[in-house]
Amino acid sequence: MASDSPLAAGEDYALADVRCAHGRSGFRPDQPGARHVLVFVRRGAFVRRTRGREVLHDATTGYLVPPGEAEEFAHPVDGGDTCTAIRLSASLVAALAGGDPGLDIPDLPMDAASDRAIRGAIAKAAEGDPAEALVLAVAGVLARRVPERVAGGRPGTVAARRRLVDEAREILHAEPRTGVIELARRVGCSPHHLSRSFSQLTGAGVSRYRNRIRVAEALERLGSGETGLAALACDLGFADQSHLTRTIRAATGRSPAAWRS
Repeated sequence: MASDSPLAAGEDYALADVRCAHGRSGFRPDQPGARHVLVFVRRGAFVRRTRGREVLHDATTGYLVPPGEAEEFAHPVDGGDTCTAIRLSASLVAALAGGDPGLDIPDLPMDAASDRAIRGAIAKAAEGDPAEALVLAVAGVLARRVPERVAGGRPGTVAARRRLVDEAREILHAEPRTGVIELARRVGCSPHHLSRSFSQLTGAGVSRYRNRIRVAEALERLGSGETGLAALACDLGFADQSHLTRTIRAATGRSPAAWRS
C-alpha cells in the first residue's frame, strides 16, 4: 500500500513524499495522473512497466511520467520503498524545457549533484519556501538528459540578463509576495534562467533576495509598533507566522519579539 504525504504545493507544482509498504508482489496498475510527474527513488527498489517496457528503479535512477500515461509496478524485494514525487504543470514544464511541455525521457540517471538538489528542495519545503530550490533541482536533472532544451531561451548577454534582473527586482520591491515562477512569467524568462541570472548579478538567488526585502520591511514595521505577527507574515508573503519568525531570526540573529521591544 502506498501513502502520499504532501510537502509543498503551488499553482504549478506539488511536492510529495511517497512511501510504499508493499512486500514482494507482481505487477499492479496505477492510476494515470493529470500532470507531468518526476519521481526520484530515495530508498528501496521496484520495477515499473509502461509502453511494454520494464525498468528496475532504485536510488540511482528517476523517471518522468507524462500526463495520462498508464503504469504498472512490481516489487521484487521486501522492505518497501520511499520516493519523492514532483508534479508539474504543463506551463512550468514548458518554461523549463525550451517552451514545449512535450518531454519523453522515461529514465533519469541520478548522480550525487541531482540527489543533493532534490533533498535540498525537500528541506526548503520544510522552511515554507521551496519553489526556487525545486525549479533549480528539476532543471538540473533535465539538463543532464536534454541540455539543449533546458538551455533554450537563456538570455544571451550580460546586458540582457541585467535587464531581466532589474525588472524582476522592481517587481519584488513593489510586490514582495511574488514567487520565482510568477516572477519569471512576468519578465518573460524561464524561472531557472532568472534564478541563475539573479545569483550571478546580485550574489543571491531570487528567494534569498526577496527575503532580504521582506525582512527589511518586517523590521521597519515592527520598529513602528506593529504587533500582529500573523497579519505581518501574510502581508509579506511568508507561509505563516513561524516562517516569518525563522526567517528574521536566521537573517538577524534575533526574534521578531526582540526587535519589537
